Amino acid sequence: MRKVQIAILVASLAAAMSASASITYSGGALSGLDYSSMYAGDAQYVAGTPDVAQLYTADLSTADTADSPAVFVQIPTAITLSSFSASYILSSGTTVDPYWILYLTDDTGYTSPIVTTGSGPIDGSSLIHVGDLVHGSITLSALDALIDPISGLPYGQETVAWAGLEIGDGGSGAGTANIESITISSVPESSTIIAGAMLLLPFGASALRILRKSRVD
Repeated sequence: MRKVQIAILVASLAAAMSASASITYSGGALSGLDYSSMYAGDAQYVAGTPDVAQLYTADLSTADTADSPAVFVQIPTAITLSSFSASYILSSGTTVDPYWILYLTDDTGYTSPIVTTGSGPIDGSSLIHVGDLVHGSITLSALDALIDPISGLPYGQETVAWAGLEIGDGGSGAGTANIESITISSVPESSTIIAGAMLLLPFGASALRILRKSRVD
C-alpha cells in the first residue's frame, strides 16, 4: 500500500512540474488547417511523401497584385501570449522561409496581427511588430507588458486564437514554402510553476513521512 501511495505522489509531482504541452500537425492533419491566399492554389494541402502545407506566390513583393499565401492553425486550448511558442519543419522544394502571424482572441476583427520580422521558431526572443499599433521591432516577451488598446489588457495575459505561417510582403520573384509540420507549444509561466509546487508541498511532506516509517518498519 505504501508503494502505491508513493507512486501516486511521485506521479503528481512529475505532472505538476511538466505542465508544458505541445501539439504537432503533420501528415494528413495538415489538410484540416485553414489556408488563405489571393489566388487559387497558392495555399493548399498537398499529399505526398511527405504531405505538406504548400505556400506559393509568383511575386514576393509588396505590390497590390502580389499574393501573400498563408496557412493557419486554430489554437485548440487557451494559451496566453506570454507562454506561447511554435516551430515548423520545411520539406524539399522550399525556396523561401515563412514568417509567423498571430491573432489574439480579443482581436475579433483580425485588425492587429502580431508578425515576426524573420523566419524560424517563434518564442519570447523573436522580433515582432503589431499591425499599425506597434511600429518597428520589439521582442515578443517585451510585448507582454504593453497594453493592448483593443482589450485594455497586457498583451501577455491574452490568449492566442490563431497561429499562421505566411510568405510574401517582401522580396522579389516567385517563392515556395513546403511546410512538413507545425508544432504549437505552451510553457507555463514561472509563477504558475512555483504556485503548483507550493500546493504540492504537503504531499511531498507526506511522502517523506511514508518513506521514514517504511524504513523503521
